[in-house]
Amino acid sequence: MRTGRYLRSVRSQLPVEVQADFDRALAGDALAARRLLNASPKRLIAHLAYLAFCQKTANPAYRELLKAAWQPSARSLLTAFWTPSTLRRMLERADFRRPPTRGPITIYRPVVESSVRKAASHLCWTRSRSAAVAEAAAAPSARPRVLQATIAPGDIIFFGEDDGSEVVLRRQPSAIIVQSIERVTEEAAIRPRRSASKR
Repeated sequence: MRTGRYLRSVRSQLPVEVQADFDRALAGDALAARRLLNASPKRLIAHLAYLAFCQKTANPAYRELLKAAWQPSARSLLTAFWTPSTLRRMLERADFRRPPTRGPITIYRPVVESSVRKAASHLCWTRSRSAAVAEAAAAPSARPRVLQATIAPGDIIFFGEDDGSEVVLRRQPSAIIVQSIERVTEEAAIRPRRSASKR
């Protein structure tokens, strides 16, 4: 891929004082990557990570840039511009730390759109059924559903969240179970919180 014009465009939007850090970060300097992230406009973080991917920037500098772009608050720029297959390659090359896990692993995903197939193609799944159920129940769908799949630990290329409950897979799971769930009423959802706050 020819990235010369794209690289120059992104570089020109950075503050002048960090453009040298931009060059050093793409060359593999992890400290420069951290300085660059601290001084860059948030709207450019995803572009910095993608450029580092295209330039084959070495870890840990590349990992620093992608980790910042993959934060939930910034991730929408990555998912809006690049395909799931590209994002999977980006995450795999970062070689993030993976906690020791034994298989098989059961994962879940809420269906927040009408198509089960579209839901199954999403990048992010969770190991927490309760989190998937809560998200599905909160969605406007008339038929809240949760997808369930069983995978091997080697199928996971990224663990997210502090507890590692969010996972990104190398490929879409092949065998998926669709579970219908009861919609949780707002009153029922509030009651446990009130009782918990009294403890």
